[in-house]
Amino acid sequence: MIDPILPEHILRLMGQEDRQALGKGAITAAEATERAIGRREREEQKIFNTWLNVKLAERKLYPINPRSDKASTIRRGHPDYTIFLPNARVLLLEMKVQDGILSADQIQCIGLLAELGYEVEIPNSAAQAISVVRKIL
Repeated sequence: MIDPILPEHILRLMGQEDRQALGKGAITAAEATERAIGRREREEQKIFNTWLNVKLAERKLYPINPRSDKASTIRRGHPDYTIFLPNARVLLLEMKVQDGILSADQIQCIGLLAELGYEVEIPNSAAQAISVVRKIL
């Protein structure tokens, strides 16, 4: 069976249960965009995680990154990466690909961290995140 393609204005008026019954095709353009951004962000994080693991093996840094595929036990809004560097330095990174938007929790957390004297970098790609870490190393 082919998933029906319904106009955007109809999908927005439908309840979540009714939309789920229609299958994968019953999402709005905004929802599809949000999912695509999420997938791009996870892909960039995978690349960055691979690079971080090499640096961890070289004993150059110690990264903490909660799993993005499960509910986290870290406080809501906390940056994606807490990276401990030589000389008691800490780097905080929140990966946001192009068109990604910080949540209210993330904005609040970044503000509190800034008040405490910590800077949160917001790279939009693995390459940019690697560049930020290399500058500090």
